Amino acid sequence: MLTVNRFFKPFVGTEYDKGICGKRILVLGASFYCSHSPESSSPCRFFAECTSPERKDSSRFDSCCPFYEGAGLRLSEEPSNAIAENYRAYQNFGRFMEQFVEEGTEDVWQRMAFTDYVQFFLPTIDTKKEYLSRRDFNAFNETLVELKPHIVVAWGMAIIEEIRERNPYVTDFEKLKETEWYVCHLQVPQVPSEIALVCCYHPSSVKYWYNDIDTLTKYMKEVLGLGKN
Repeated sequence: MLTVNRFFKPFVGTEYDKGICGKRILVLGASFYCSHSPESSSPCRFFAECTSPERKDSSRFDSCCPFYEGAGLRLSEEPSNAIAENYRAYQNFGRFMEQFVEEGTEDVWQRMAFTDYVQFFLPTIDTKKEYLSRRDFNAFNETLVELKPHIVVAWGMAIIEEIRERNPYVTDFEKLKETEWYVCHLQVPQVPSEIALVCCYHPSSVKYWYNDIDTLTKYMKEVLGLGKN
């Protein structure tokens, strides 16, 4: 599929089409950030341009990042790189999703797809509003058209306004309160089936993630077709 706005190539598990409970699931993080600022112990000479909030474009350094090229990695493949690194957030979410797959499943991430919303590397760990652009929303929709998920699970609050409150494809915003603001639905052109959008706390935010995990479990069961109880 030709993508015009997207920089990051989503990770797609080998059993994505099999899915979980027969549902294709796309996990959506907020952003990737670069830790090699001039103030860091390992600064990058490309940092200012690659992470510029004005340019919002890391593509020039896709294959020549000093910290990636030696390992044969590309910036645009960061969703797959992140899954391979298996940081805490991915471990926490993976363990959570294991309850919905059959016993003996080797790697639950192979049943899902993953990408981030913002389409360039950020200069800070926080996803600030000024970093977001219409390009990100268009890239998100390109990914929905390509992967045709039944469910999107969005992590954290940083992008929630863009994908839910300001999204013209949300069909039942007025019913969000009925699901404690966890679930609404999208009808995206060129995607044949309705998409359930589940917005949850970020799995790296340990306090909020674990305090509300029972509520998330309840609504994941519902969108997976496992009942409301």
